[in-house]
Amino acid sequence: MIRIENMCVDGVELRGRVYYMRFRVPAKYSEVEPRREVNQTLGTREYDEAKARFTLKKRAIFKDWEARLSGVGIGPSHGAYDAAMSLLDDLGISYKPMEALIAGPLNDLLMRVEAAGKHGVGSAVMPAALGAMKLPKTLVSEMPTIIEELKAAEISAKNPRQLRMWRNKYLQAATSFSLIVTDKPMCELTEIDAVAYRKHWKGRRDKGEVTTQYVTKKLRFMRQLVDAFHERFDVPPSQRINPFNGVGIEKLSNESTQEGQKLAFPVAWVQKVLINQVGLDGLNIQARDISTISAECGSRQTEVYDLPPSDIHLDHAIPHVQLKVVEDSEFKRQLKNSASKRPVVLLGAALEAMKRHPEGFSRYRGKDGYSSAVNSYMRENNLFPAIPKGETGRFTLSCTRHTFEDRMGFAKMTNEERAYLMGHSIGKIRGRPVYGSKPDLQIRALYQEMVSFPTASWEPRSIKLLREEIDRVASDLGFRVD
Repeated sequence: MIRIENMCVDGVELRGRVYYMRFRVPAKYSEVEPRREVNQTLGTREYDEAKARFTLKKRAIFKDWEARLSGVGIGPSHGAYDAAMSLLDDLGISYKPMEALIAGPLNDLLMRVEAAGKHGVGSAVMPAALGAMKLPKTLVSEMPTIIEELKAAEISAKNPRQLRMWRNKYLQAATSFSLIVTDKPMCELTEIDAVAYRKHWKGRRDKGEVTTQYVTKKLRFMRQLVDAFHERFDVPPSQRINPFNGVGIEKLSNESTQEGQKLAFPVAWVQKVLINQVGLDGLNIQARDISTISAECGSRQTEVYDLPPSDIHLDHAIPHVQLKVVEDSEFKRQLKNSASKRPVVLLGAALEAMKRHPEGFSRYRGKDGYSSAVNSYMRENNLFPAIPKGETGRFTLSCTRHTFEDRMGFAKMTNEERAYLMGHSIGKIRGRPVYGSKPDLQIRALYQEMVSFPTASWEPRSIKLLREEIDRVASDLGFRVD
């Protein structure tokens, strides 16, 4: 290799036989670095080794500058805090609060002082090594962006509608807290703040402006923002104090839950309006058929209209749709929970409706608009049934799930059979871990037929015959059914 004396290439300069590192100090760090230029030996005569050492040393120097910025202004920036923690990792030292270090072995404390001292007594790694690094003064209003970055992997499959709904709950929580209490640093939140926030929402609940469930969500979202702050900045578990833990609100004795406020549609109404589509001529065909499929199958409307074409299997021996998480950019969709992942068998009116849309529902897939359009149409045309006497509540299209539950109950289906069709957790029903296999499409089709409505061209078999068929299938598989 040809070496050129005193020539600086990419910050590496040969002087005599030894290489040096040399580069200008960016103006950004002038507050914490008095030098205008870094100029120090790399301690080697080999160019390749010099380049490797230059990269490591320069990275450590920049980390130290970023960390030292934490002492400027009101508190450390996110970058400064991250740099200090990263520099600590480079030294092979885990962060421990000062109280724990003082109470721990003396050798541990001395080792930290010695390791951090290599960067100089003024280095910002020193307070980090000694457990005195302050948390960034991240404001409540900044947390929605941070929690979204933190949960990026978990929400990666959400489509635009789902992401907007997920994002809004934290934006609204942070905004309301800032207005009700104040927009203060997360590390300075206190139990007094949490109680004040609760008091405001409790007052609105007591006036009948919001429900207890609404208030519970507001408190829960703030609790999650505090947990996210701790996770983002790697706060040790023993130091994670969340002032919203244990701050809740009890339901009033005369108050129904939100689920109770949604009433199950009469079965005859579902058959007439949603299955036979009587009175729905003014709705577009996609909205009508989404309503039919969800009502017939007991699925959530979003599970139907978010379907990608690849999960619609009309040519299968048992026509069905597959509900699963989809991460493809064009057809992204995330399910409510893991139990929601399931096949949904198409029979009767649901099959006829799905055949009209073999590629799915492009008008509503991943978008807002279906629920408001259909519910508004129902109300404007007086299609919703009257509230039964003595009942308090309301009807919305999502109430078809409640009616489906009633239909399964009158068909004498077990809780587990209902859960399979509706996408509920079997583990919660059993109260223990789940073992064994789930019912295959053939069994699911028999379950579905038990609660399906007849059409002009198709008639479901009796429940007695369907039970006998389930026993026959199980017997053929080697199971005892007698």
